[in-house]
Parts: sequence; C-alpha cells; structure tokens
Amino acid sequence: MIKLIIFDHDMTVVDSSWAIMASFNAIAEREGLPKVSHELTMKYIAEPLAGLSKGLLGEYRPEWGKFYREDNGEFERKLIKPFEDTVPTLEKLRSMNIKTAIVSNRDRPSRALNNTGLAKYFDVIVGAFEPYGKLAYKPAPDMINALLNDLKISKENAVYVGDADIDIQTAINSNVRGIGITKGNFTAENFLAMGAWKSINSLHELIEIVKKDAA
Repeated sequence: MIKLIIFDHDMTVVDSSWAIMASFNAIAEREGLPKVSHELTMKYIAEPLAGLSKGLLGEYRPEWGKFYREDNGEFERKLIKPFEDTVPTLEKLRSMNIKTAIVSNRDRPSRALNNTGLAKYFDVIVGAFEPYGKLAYKPAPDMINALLNDLKISKENAVYVGDADIDIQTAINSNVRGIGITKGNFTAENFLAMGAWKSINSLHELIEIVKKDAA
C-alpha cells in the first residue's frame, strides 16, 4: 500500500526549464559564451549543478555555481511555474492521508518551492544539502534512504515520481517503485524499458494508482 509519494522537483511538479535557461544565458552573456537553447537545457536539466553547467556551457566554474545558487533568484521567482496538475493532485493526495515529499538534485530545493508556494504541500523537502546535511546526488539512494528513515516508512510503501532516467535509476537503487512522468525527454516506453513500475502522462493519474494499490 502506498503511504508516501516522493517527487522529483524540476519538470515533475514545476516547469523550471525557462528559469534554468535564463540563468545560464546570463552567465553565457557575461562570459562571452554561446547562448543556451531550451532544447539543450532540457537535455541536461536532471543533472546536478556541475553536470548541468558542463552540459550547457562546456565547463563548470565555482563562481558560476555561486551566481546560480545566490544571484539568479529573480529568474526563479519569475519563470518557475507549477504545472496545472500539481496543486490539485497534491491537495487530493493529502486529503487521502498520503504523505508527500520532494527529493531533488538541487542543493536546497526548499528555496524554489517557497518561491512557488508549493513548500506547504510537502511533509519533507530533501536536497543534497538539506535537511539531513550533505548527501550524495541522485542516482545514489542516499536522499531517499534518509527520508524513509526519517518518516519511518518502509520501501514497500513508497514510490518515487520523476521525469528523467536518473529518477528511475534512483528508485531502482533505493528499492522503491519508480514512476516515470512524460513531461521531460522520455516516453512511457522509455520509462518501462528502464525498469519503471509505471509511467504516467499527468500527476492526476497518481490518484487512481494509489486507490488501486490499496484495493
């Protein structure tokens, strides 16, 4: 029976692609580098910051990381938007007494979630630097394992929902059921081939999945 649904952040509960693209284009403009396309941003969006920077700009410099973490708040406040199905689905799940959490490769995803007003819908928000201290990035299982230990929920009672291959691999590495959502670069067939338990096109589909799993 599903008692906890864990969500990835970027391109799962919010469309953050335009904010990320704008942030890296600000760096590119300052450094005289080629502009980043939305297509390229989508290709690397699931990566931790260093990998994202290398994919989009060809390298990673600590000062770029500082800008991205500390100085791009305006882009995030203006451009990150929850998907239309996010809030209604989260409200329904919580009315069904299903716990909800975020596990993201962002260092501190609570910042973005507070900006969009989504933080209140999650019991715990987990990033590589919060709230359990420094943990390994996905696809390592560390963040999910720390969360399950904190909430005292077994792996059999949890699922992880994400839009990328790294999310399904994280679920597999954590021994929880993985659900792929087709809001990023991957199709339902892709996710099932990776070993996902299920694939969905909308977060709304989680409601029926929870009901059927409890039957």
